[in-house]
Amino acid sequence: MKTLWVLISYSLFTSVLFSQNKIDFDYNIKSEAFDKERKFYVHVHEDYYLNEVDSFGVVYVLDAQASSFYNNAKSIIDYLVWSYQISPMIVVGIHSDNRGTEFIPLDRSLTKDDDDNNGQVHLLQKHIEGEIFPIIKRDFRVNDFKALIGHSRAGAFIAATLFSEKRDLFNGYIAISPGMHYVNKQILNDAAKMIQEQSEFHKFYYCSYGTVGSIEKYFDPQVNYLDSLFTAHPNKTIDWNMKKIEGKTHWGVVAPSIADGMIKMNRAYQVDQYLVEQFAEQKDRPIKEQIDAHHQNQFEKLQYAFPVNPARYRRYGNEIEEYGNYKSAIELYDLAISLDGKDLRTYMNKGNALIEMGENIQAKKVYNEALMILQSGNLDMEQEQVDRYRKRIQNNLEKLK
Repeated sequence: MKTLWVLISYSLFTSVLFSQNKIDFDYNIKSEAFDKERKFYVHVHEDYYLNEVDSFGVVYVLDAQASSFYNNAKSIIDYLVWSYQISPMIVVGIHSDNRGTEFIPLDRSLTKDDDDNNGQVHLLQKHIEGEIFPIIKRDFRVNDFKALIGHSRAGAFIAATLFSEKRDLFNGYIAISPGMHYVNKQILNDAAKMIQEQSEFHKFYYCSYGTVGSIEKYFDPQVNYLDSLFTAHPNKTIDWNMKKIEGKTHWGVVAPSIADGMIKMNRAYQVDQYLVEQFAEQKDRPIKEQIDAHHQNQFEKLQYAFPVNPARYRRYGNEIEEYGNYKSAIELYDLAISLDGKDLRTYMNKGNALIEMGENIQAKKVYNEALMILQSGNLDMEQEQVDRYRKRIQNNLEKLK
């Protein structure tokens, strides 16, 4: 592949700029796919700068030329990352010059040189895969996870990509009020064929639609047709999610769909608080056993998983402890400790939960473990914080005498 040359709207894309905690980046590149200049945008979450180790998944958003739509998407995703509802993600906005053709595939019933056969899905796929993906990988600290969000006609591009040989471009697909009837229902026919033939996907696929307005009345049957196919031909390699959002128009359905779709997609790849609370209700089965079983089932389906940050297990334990389920909370604290044996907050929480259960001897043991970690001097914290923890631990131990 020929070397890509990049014209960036700011002077130099260097570590100096990154050190200033810049969160929004604009790119202009010479696209060989479209044989002209193309734009795309990148937004990183503020947590991107917390360290130089953690990698981020990438959510690609179609129709970024509509700034209100793109800004809405990146703000919702930012909030979900900030509130620990989804794994860390950066957002890449794909600017379309002509969404009327870029989101529609070539009509296979016509010859390629037919003037009416102007679909450009193949060009947009080539542009994203060969020209944008490499830049994102080069310039940002990202992992291999990629998701795609599209609304309305962009949902046609999503379906045309998922139900084709290009389906591995993305791990997850979120289609909001998608129109898939174009090219004489060629996209829906391709979907039917692949679903009926039990093709392998290993993908997450979410489709939503509203209930208000003529557009939703037209797109509703298309989404439900897909649902009927997945119902009649269950496929173990796709995590299919359909969401009917009452009282929303074609435009009003966007924000709730992004939030719901992102949360459900994250849940498909990682155990979250919702699942943990369900597991905690199964008193006769250890939480870790249920988490492991869920991870195994989902990995077999999707061939990808998000690792769970130990701090998340600690937070889930905090929530479960608030319900008075101390046994399950301790299981979650133990999971957190197995992943990070130096987080004093987890030891303190576990000790407190043991006291609530009347297990004072075990609580004393946990507090002493925390004290040994503190005295090891291997913690990255200020002396004031060290002294504060030492005082808390010693006070707790004194109460247990």
